[in-house]
Amino acid sequence: MRRAAAEGDANALIRLLLRHTDLAQDAIARMCDLSQTMVSRVLSGQRELRKQETVRRVVEGITHGYEIPSPAMERVPPELGLALNGSPQKTAEVLGQVAGVDVEDVPGVEEQPPASAVSSAVLSWLVSGPASGGAEAHVAEGPVAAIRSASATFSALDNRFGGDNARAAAVHYLNGTVVPLLRKSHAEKVGRTLFAVSAEFVLSLAWMSYDAQRNGAARRYFVQALDLAAHAGDRLLGASVLSAMSHQANYVGAHAEARDLARAALAGAGERATQTMRAQFLMMEARAHAAGQDKSACFQAMSEAERAFGRRDPGADPEWIGYFDHAEYSDEVAHCHRDLGHAHVARRLAEQSLASSIGEEYARSRVFTRLVLAAAVLGQGEVEEACHLGSVVLPQVRATSSARCVGYLDAFARSVRPYRGQPTADRFLNQARAVVSAAQ
Repeated sequence: MRRAAAEGDANALIRLLLRHTDLAQDAIARMCDLSQTMVSRVLSGQRELRKQETVRRVVEGITHGYEIPSPAMERVPPELGLALNGSPQKTAEVLGQVAGVDVEDVPGVEEQPPASAVSSAVLSWLVSGPASGGAEAHVAEGPVAAIRSASATFSALDNRFGGDNARAAAVHYLNGTVVPLLRKSHAEKVGRTLFAVSAEFVLSLAWMSYDAQRNGAARRYFVQALDLAAHAGDRLLGASVLSAMSHQANYVGAHAEARDLARAALAGAGERATQTMRAQFLMMEARAHAAGQDKSACFQAMSEAERAFGRRDPGADPEWIGYFDHAEYSDEVAHCHRDLGHAHVARRLAEQSLASSIGEEYARSRVFTRLVLAAAVLGQGEVEEACHLGSVVLPQVRATSSARCVGYLDAFARSVRPYRGQPTADRFLNQARAVVSAAQ
């Protein structure tokens, strides 16, 4: 609140006042010298106060005689957003709180919660399987269509330009549009569809937060997406959320948790999972085994994934798993072989992935694959070619608002350091250091 007051953000102050005090809307309206209808519209995101005189009046009305807590005294409750909620209404409330602390950047929001913090949520989801496999699209217009379109737009921006490119806008859309809709009463069929598309939106926001390395916020969004999918009765979407959580856990070094989350995804989806989904879940398990240097378990998971991928029928897949094509599958297998030290296999698969990936839709993914390729070439002892491949990708890392891309580059640069003294290696390391430093 102190930051909003200092910036003169009247709209944020009104929303924060309702969230963090016991004041009713009519009391806030009197404090701000506004009509209750206007306050209600600001709270729902239907209206933004922009007139200078109105903004001044609201800021003065709220801050005069009202003690605004210092941000240093606030901290995100450790349990916030890390459990499944008992009702759709509670889910909307918690989502609003998570988005609020995210927007305010309250201390603690970026800290990655321990695996034990979400284990109860995963277990609750596993034992609460509904009869249906996925939510049916009963409503294809109005708010549902708008949220679905917003989710597609933000996902496209994330995949092409990185998570930080439009993450703040996605959080505001969640808080100003999605959450108010979830708070309303709906007929059962409409409600299930609304919760399903909202789960997809929150899942896309979780991916954006993860890519921006705001891991605490990402984990909370992942869990709330799982809860939304449960309220929607969409078992397959919930399993996909667990798979995404596995991906994040593996990246931050929690390999055992990543393995367990991938297995939970597969077990929770059960026989309803399509072959594409089975292949994707199994590759997440394989990635965790490879990162943990369990070669036998990795090869077993990869073998099962290969069989499933060979039997897949894209026409039977939910739209949100459509990204898992030949390019993505080859990339995942390349990651596994890179981590296991099989440089020649990792190189071949990375090259296959890049050859089958076209267009700019997944530009960020190609950055990852190119750096896996560079690492594989380095593993074959071809230092000059590896540094060349690393140098080629530098402009793309610089142009992408992705902390993960920077992390991949930094990891590759560390593997090049033993070759310092060679002109090509020194040149690449100087260039990489500049890119990494600029991003920090």
